[in-house]
Amino acid sequence: ADGKVISFIDEIHTIVGAGASGGAMDAGNLLKPLLARGELRCVGATTLDEYRKYIEKDAALERRFQQVMVAEPQVADCISILRGLKPRYELHHGVRISDRA
Repeated sequence: ADGKVISFIDEIHTIVGAGASGGAMDAGNLLKPLLARGELRCVGATTLDEYRKYIEKDAALERRFQQVMVAEPQVADCISILRGLKPRYELHHGVRISDRA
C-alpha cells in the first residue's frame, strides 16, 4: 500500500506473549523489526494498567511507540459529542432521539 496504511491494534497489550510456545517468537517480537524499519505503522490502544503491566516491561517494544494519553471527557464534553453524533444515528436507525434521552 505504498506506506500509506496505518494499522490499528486494539488491546495491543495482548500481542505481548501472544503465540509464544516452545521457543517460538510471540506476536510482539514479530512486529518489532517491522516497526523499527518503518515498514509497519500502527496505532495501539490499551489501558494505562495494561500498558504498565505488559508494554512497559518490554523496553524494545515500548521504544517503538509514542505514548498519547487520552483522558475521559467531562460530562459536558460527552453531551456535546453525543449531540454531534445524534443526526447520524437518527438517520441510520430511522429514529428520533430527544435531548432528554
